Amino acid sequence: MAHSVLVAGATGMLGSKIAHALLEKNVEVMVLTRSLHPSSPKSAQHLAQLQSRGAQVVEGDLNNMESLLKATEGAPAVISAVQGEFDIIVQGQQNLLRAAEKNGVRRFVPSDFSMNYFKLAEGDNDNSDIRSQFAELLKASPVAHTFILNGAFTEVEVSPWGGLIDQENSTFSYWGDGETSFDITTIHDTARYTAEAVLDPVLANQVFEVAGDVLTMKEFLAIYQETTGRHLTERRLGSVQELKDWIEQKKRTASSPHEYLGQQYHYALVSGKGKLDNLQNDRYPDIQPLTLKQFLEGESQKATQR
Repeated sequence: MAHSVLVAGATGMLGSKIAHALLEKNVEVMVLTRSLHPSSPKSAQHLAQLQSRGAQVVEGDLNNMESLLKATEGAPAVISAVQGEFDIIVQGQQNLLRAAEKNGVRRFVPSDFSMNYFKLAEGDNDNSDIRSQFAELLKASPVAHTFILNGAFTEVEVSPWGGLIDQENSTFSYWGDGETSFDITTIHDTARYTAEAVLDPVLANQVFEVAGDVLTMKEFLAIYQETTGRHLTERRLGSVQELKDWIEQKKRTASSPHEYLGQQYHYALVSGKGKLDNLQNDRYPDIQPLTLKQFLEGESQKATQR
């Protein structure tokens, strides 16, 4: 596998870390960006950092085939870390894939980086539905694919968006019985695994599954309290079926999918439907992914140093 990779979405949270992980391996990195001067300060910062490390910046738009043909020229592999809805995940990535096909790209890693959405039923998760649509297009392509699944991001699960921890009210809330195992991995570790997988010939046309930790909701709470020293009141919101019913009802009244999307991800975890079945962490023994406890300890150390 050639050591040159085009990264789409490299100014984002995950994409920037993937690009840096590739640079750590002395891989030639090309960064696909809509603008050489991003309006977002954070995106501009990510772009500047990558350029300072030798990444080549390529201007291109997922809706502009001419720009994508130029961007993929000479790139043996493409990693997509773009985020969005149907227009980006299906239409935009399809445009990028078609350009890759025309230029003889040999590997395409789509923007998955989640629980095992292949096991979910249509309608279980809006984001997974559109990723499934693109996955079918990618499987039919002559370009080899690698689907990377890492469960939930550890950073998200401990954040307000994860919906588990309410710092203000000192509560830990979940649906289900709290005894179903699910997978979490940090963004940084996911990026490192991705940088390895895209260059690995054995993973052509394969699903690659990794996890930093596998635990239940009850175990998550216990580890959080033990590591941080903060007591949280455990709140069981209802059964898995009651969560499913809540989501279906919310779908009928919501003005935006964002009103229930977080709970759809929670459903995939607590129902076990999104569980990874074939963890392959040991494929790259040099990577020792952080467990929840190790991640929280690291965050605590950072806080004391501020």
